[in-house]
Amino acid sequence: MRLFLIRHGQTAWNAEGRAQGQTDIGLDEGGLVQVEQLAHAFSGERLGEIWSSDLLRARETAEPVAAQTGARLRLDPRLRERTFGEWEGLPFELIARKTHELHSDAQDSLDVQPPRGESVRHVWERLAPVAEAVFSYPRDLAIVTHGGSGALLLARLLKGTLQTARAFRFGNTAITQLTRRPEGLFLMERYNDLSHLLLPARQGDLDGAHR
Repeated sequence: MRLFLIRHGQTAWNAEGRAQGQTDIGLDEGGLVQVEQLAHAFSGERLGEIWSSDLLRARETAEPVAAQTGARLRLDPRLRERTFGEWEGLPFELIARKTHELHSDAQDSLDVQPPRGESVRHVWERLAPVAEAVFSYPRDLAIVTHGGSGALLLARLLKGTLQTARAFRFGNTAITQLTRRPEGLFLMERYNDLSHLLLPARQGDLDGAHR
């Protein structure tokens, strides 16, 4: 069984380095071009299903891939990005400073919770049942998600820890490919692959990048 983990295409807030979280912003012009090229990369693939975050930027990325492969698209709100609450729309540099202000020696930064938002640990727990479902899924599968939630899901699939997610970053429409081995563990075959893009991608800050 192969798994294709895909980050959504570019939005205006990505290009501006602003945290989107669960603000429901669609793809910008460049993002729409990216997803067209992404879909072309899946020409000839036959997937069992595509699971996607239900946020617009993820749906707009998943739908062309579903059309190209004929796979059933299933929307799942558990795949959403971390909600930054009152911090949504702020530059990531400012969010990093605010996180540092709330962080103390007794509290890991991964447990810092923005006002009316989620901590990184909250998203880690939210994704646990999704990861379990992936381990038992019998056919090839694509998952379209976000920068932060995608890194956390990848860490779970590789049997890593919450801190492992800090090692992963994805460009817009990047493909990370895993293969499930006979004993059930996943082998990472490709990571953050952007070779399908015909032009160099303009990459803004990544959703959830300050983990």
